[in-house]
Amino acid sequence: MKIKELWIYPVKSMAGNAVTSATLAARGFLDDRRWMLIDENGRFISQREYAQLARWQARTDEQDLVLEHLDTGEQLRIKEARADEGPLVEVQVWDDRFSACLVESISGEDLKAALGIPCRLVYMPEDFDRPLDPRFAKGEEWVSFADGYPYLVANQASLDALAAEVGEELNMQRFRPNIVVEGPAAFAEDNWQALQIGKEAFRLPKPCSRCIVITIDPETTKKNPSVFRNLAEMHSLNNKVVFGMNACWEGSGEAVLTVGEEVVVPV
Repeated sequence: MKIKELWIYPVKSMAGNAVTSATLAARGFLDDRRWMLIDENGRFISQREYAQLARWQARTDEQDLVLEHLDTGEQLRIKEARADEGPLVEVQVWDDRFSACLVESISGEDLKAALGIPCRLVYMPEDFDRPLDPRFAKGEEWVSFADGYPYLVANQASLDALAAEVGEELNMQRFRPNIVVEGPAAFAEDNWQALQIGKEAFRLPKPCSRCIVITIDPETTKKNPSVFRNLAEMHSLNNKVVFGMNACWEGSGEAVLTVGEEVVVPV
């Protein structure tokens, strides 16, 4: 079993970046989901409401953040987006409420003009703490603007099995994983509690519950409800539709994962 793909999503709910290596951090890969769009009430904005976000991709350029539309090539450069000293605003991700830094170098008007969405942009500095759900945390663990956990591990064979049921090829980006593995049988990940990737250990607290975002084709933004329906029929656990495993890195300091590295399920 080995790493097939690695993905980083600088802005929550925008298109991901495929990378050959990624730097590990406690709350997720470096620069993964450290920025987020919020509405006037501070609540996170996602593809659930605005499917067009799937066609916008973000990348970092030193202190700047560059947003690019994958179809038109239109770009929006946001200067000094690492707003470590920006004004604090209260934000909400599902049931979590916490503080984040408002990125003042881009106005809500400019964001709306580019994205077509009334919103503001916030940033999570490295010294900000958003604790992991205490029901699944092991000591003090933190997460970025991700829905709930620092990492998401997906199995290529599980996607292939779902695609066979749906009757069409499916893009793994529907499920927004950080680490895609290949080698094990479909849904073998249900039984994993830990992974060893090179020298790095990961704890897998629980399967990842899915929502209607998986019905959105990230290449066209069109919705296919049969993706959710078929997954619900073939792979539900405890009355929840699940795909992939949430994960926490158990290391510290500086470490890097690389595509092609061996992945082992500890005995």
